Amino acid sequence: MGQAIVLRIRFPDRYELKYLLDRNQYEQVAKALATHMEPDAHSEGGRYLVTSLYYDTADYKAYWEKINGYRFRRKVRVRVYNTEIVSPDSLCFVEIKHRRNKTLQKKRVVLPYSTAVALCGSGKDAYGPTEADRLVIEEVLYLYNTLRLQPACVVSYDRLAFEGSEYDPGLRVTFDTNLKCRTHDLTLLSQGYAENRFFAPPQWCVMEVKVNSRVPYWMTGVLSRHRCTLRRISKYCTALEQSEAALHSQRINY
Repeated sequence: MGQAIVLRIRFPDRYELKYLLDRNQYEQVAKALATHMEPDAHSEGGRYLVTSLYYDTADYKAYWEKINGYRFRRKVRVRVYNTEIVSPDSLCFVEIKHRRNKTLQKKRVVLPYSTAVALCGSGKDAYGPTEADRLVIEEVLYLYNTLRLQPACVVSYDRLAFEGSEYDPGLRVTFDTNLKCRTHDLTLLSQGYAENRFFAPPQWCVMEVKVNSRVPYWMTGVLSRHRCTLRRISKYCTALEQSEAALHSQRINY
């Protein structure tokens, strides 16, 4: 059984605003933000690859809760950053994304990949050295045992991330491009034969604005100036809609 290594675990409630941009909007907004914010310090120039393995029930409960606008919902995923080759020993994040009305809470623990998928996909307990780790692991075990979670979709994209300055410490803005997915070969261990396909036009960009309480005044000016419009978009749901799997589950839910 692998030992967890804690990097950063965040539990506070935050607000998340999403926008769908075209290529020109993306470039202009990113240029404007660069004068107010700093690139994510944990990456080179704020750029990195994100790959996530999402878990759901056999009838896609998490998908339909989002589509139907449930105010309380949770998603479980295993995520790796900035790597295309994953081994059983590679460290990854097990994350629970918890939506409560308009606020978002993300809980996560770092585990070896083999331990993470055993936890999420078969309910095998894992070791966590801190109380925060243990709380996350216990919640994943609860969700697996009550919902019988199983792998549902792999989503990957390129991300450009900015963090707020000392004057806007809770602000974080990300731009996600090259949005791809697959609903087959549901493992992150695949090398070379697992084909990801675009689930959104290549010129699209999903921008996410995360804040602790309110969006800074200067940021609202940037959003208005570049005609950014709020959108209720989920990369996981949009990816599933490109496959027959979610469509087939309609007869279960309706």
